[in-house]
Amino acid sequence: MLVEPETWRKEPIIRVTHVGLREAAKLPADKDRYSYNDLVSHQPFLDAAEKVHDKQRADPKAHLDPIEREISSLYDTLGTLNGIFSGEAWRIVPRPDDARATWYSLRELDEVQHPDIGRVKTLVYALVRTYQDGDRAAMADAATALGRRLSDMGLSAYPAEKDLRTEIHYNTFKPFRTAWFLYLVGFLLLLSSFGAGASWLPAAGFASLLAAFVVHAYGMALRILISGRPPVTNMYESVIWVAWGAVLFALIFELVYKARYFATCASAVAVVSLILADNVPILDGSIEPLVPVLRDNMWLTIHVLTITLAYGAFFLAMAIGHVNLGLYFFAPARTALLRTLSDFVYRTLQVGTLLGVVGTMLGGWWASYSWGRFWGWDAKETSIFVALMMYLAILHGRMIGWLRDFGMAVASVLGFLGVLWAWYGVNFVLGVGLHSYGFGSGGYWYVGGFVLFELVVVSAAALRQRALRAPKTEGGHEGAEGRSVPVAT
Repeated sequence: MLVEPETWRKEPIIRVTHVGLREAAKLPADKDRYSYNDLVSHQPFLDAAEKVHDKQRADPKAHLDPIEREISSLYDTLGTLNGIFSGEAWRIVPRPDDARATWYSLRELDEVQHPDIGRVKTLVYALVRTYQDGDRAAMADAATALGRRLSDMGLSAYPAEKDLRTEIHYNTFKPFRTAWFLYLVGFLLLLSSFGAGASWLPAAGFASLLAAFVVHAYGMALRILISGRPPVTNMYESVIWVAWGAVLFALIFELVYKARYFATCASAVAVVSLILADNVPILDGSIEPLVPVLRDNMWLTIHVLTITLAYGAFFLAMAIGHVNLGLYFFAPARTALLRTLSDFVYRTLQVGTLLGVVGTMLGGWWASYSWGRFWGWDAKETSIFVALMMYLAILHGRMIGWLRDFGMAVASVLGFLGVLWAWYGVNFVLGVGLHSYGFGSGGYWYVGGFVLFELVVVSAAALRQRALRAPKTEGGHEGAEGRSVPVAT
C-alpha cells in the first residue's frame, strides 16, 4: 500500500455493514465493500461527515448518536488509509534523542538530518526497492535489518522480543476459533450420548469440552499477557469471557450433579458466543489502549469480572430453560426430568444473582472512587439494577411457590433479555451515560432477531402449556400434575 498506493486506492477493502450509515451516506444498498476512491469521491458521505464534524467543532463534548459515530469512524478509517498511502501513518521511527517522544513517520524522514535517521532511510529505500523488484529473499533481509535498526534506536520504548512473539502467536494461532470448534465437537458428542449411543460418547464429549475450555482460557491468558489487563474492556472481550464463565459454572455443577445437561447447554452457549465473536463486525477483537477510568486494574478486575461472570450464569440458566421448554413441546410426560431441569435453572440463577449483586456493589465502590458518588442512576446502573430485581423476583417466586417448573423455564429466558439490555442495549442502543468507554453501534438486526425469536419461543411454549392443561378430551388421558397428555395414535 505504501509502494503502490494507486493500486490499493482502487481495491474494495473497506467493509461498510451498518445500515443506518449506508442510508445516511446514500451508499448503494447492493454492496457492502468499497474502495478508498469510492468513498472519498462520494459526495453524500462527505456531506454527512462534514455535518458530524461541524457538530463536534461547535461543541467538543457533543453527544453523537450511533449513526454519527459510525460516520466519524469511517471518516477516520479513510484518514488512516491516506496516511498509509502517503507514509504519514507509518510512525515507526524512534527519535534518536528521545525514544519516548512522538516518533517520526516515514514521510518526515527527508526533513530530519541525523546519522541514525540516514541509516533508516537507506534501509527503507532498500526494502521498497527489493519489493518492487520482486526479490522476496532480499526483501526479508532488508526488513530484518530495518527492524533491528529501529529496535536499537528505541530500545527503551520497544516491547521485549518475547512480548512481540506472544502477540504474533496469538494472532496466528487464533485460540477462540479453535475453541469453538472443540466446543462444537463436545456438544455434538454429549447430545448424542442422551440417545442410544455408545458408552464412550459422554467421556469423549467431556474430553472435547475440557480441551475447548483450556484453549479458551489460554486465549484469554494470551490477551492478558499482551495487554496487561483483564480481558473484559469491550463487547468482544466480554462475550468471550461470559462464554468461558458459563462453561466454568457448568463444569462445577457437573462435579456436583453429574447430569451432562449443564455441560451440553454450556457447550452450545460457548459455540454460539465464540462464532459471533469471530464473525460479527461490531465485535472488534483488536487490543486497544484503556481509557483513563479503566486503568485502575484492581477495580476493573473485581467489578467487571464479577458482573460478567453473573452474565455467564444467567446465560447458562437461559440455555437450560430452553431445554425445559423443548421438553414441554416434545416430551411433556417426562415430569421428573422437567422438575430436575427446573431445579438446575434455580441453582444457576442463585449463583448468577449472588454474583450480580456483589458485582453491582463493587461497581458502586469503583464509581465512588472514580466519579465521587456511589450511585447516580446512570443508564448502565439503572439497567443492571432492573435486571437484578427481575432475577430476585424470579427466585422469590420460586421459593414461595408462585413459579413452578414451567414458570422457571419461561422466567430464565425472559430474565436474560433484561441482562441483554444492560449488556448490549445501554451501550449500543441508548449510547448515554458515564459508561461511554463501552459504547458502540450496530448489530441491531442480530439482537432484535434474537429477542423476537425468544418472544416467539416463549409465546409458543405458553400456548402449548395451556393446551396441555386443558380439560381431558377424547383421545387423551390425564398426565402427571394434572396435565392432559395426548396419546400417540
